[in-house]
Amino acid sequence: MSGITLYGPAEAPFTVKVERALQLKGVEYLLVAPESQADYRRWNPETGLLPVLDRDGERVHDSTRILEWLDERYPNPPLLSSDPKLAEAQRRLEEWCDETFFFYWLRWQRVREAEESRPPRRFGLLAWARELAGGKGPSRPRRRDGLSAEVGELVDQLARRCDDLIYMLAGRDFFYGSRPSMADLAVYAMLDSMRGGNYPRGPEILAARPELVALMDRVEKASDDA
Repeated sequence: MSGITLYGPAEAPFTVKVERALQLKGVEYLLVAPESQADYRRWNPETGLLPVLDRDGERVHDSTRILEWLDERYPNPPLLSSDPKLAEAQRRLEEWCDETFFFYWLRWQRVREAEESRPPRRFGLLAWARELAGGKGPSRPRRRDGLSAEVGELVDQLARRCDDLIYMLAGRDFFYGSRPSMADLAVYAMLDSMRGGNYPRGPEILAARPELVALMDRVEKASDDA
């Protein structure tokens, strides 16, 4: 056993990213998920954010820093290209993916909270008559696909970011290399979260883009076979 414990929510993309890196490198580990909010601060007193990796008392937090730490101590297979220019491109994509899709996830949480807390709108005599008849008041404007304007805009932007990923993949098996890098692991983790329904219309967006589904399959195969 390597003595490594990974603290983090099992389904969170940043935890998934680190897990795939550990699996790719063939490093044994124990995943411990938080059971209460207090666990976050207990395992990471500095920021209260997870995941955190612990090896025999040495702790590293932030998924990118954890991947760099793993690459230093378990160099095979490497998570960055040996070509400095390609390695820099992989680093930039990993950072872009983490920040972009996390931003959309936060935006989705705000939209959901706003829609759930917003009281139903009533409009004069028509609404009053509908209520008397046992019907509902007028609904908010919806798009043809049934989504509200706010959610629809978010879905459209998520779809465009997925198209950006396909453009950057450029028909290769992996981003900027012949094997999975930290960029591929970051992309995989966010797409896995979409597939799990953590974004609006996430499974549909992904299913419509077989290039990304195939990338996920290749990342899974590479890490499962390690």
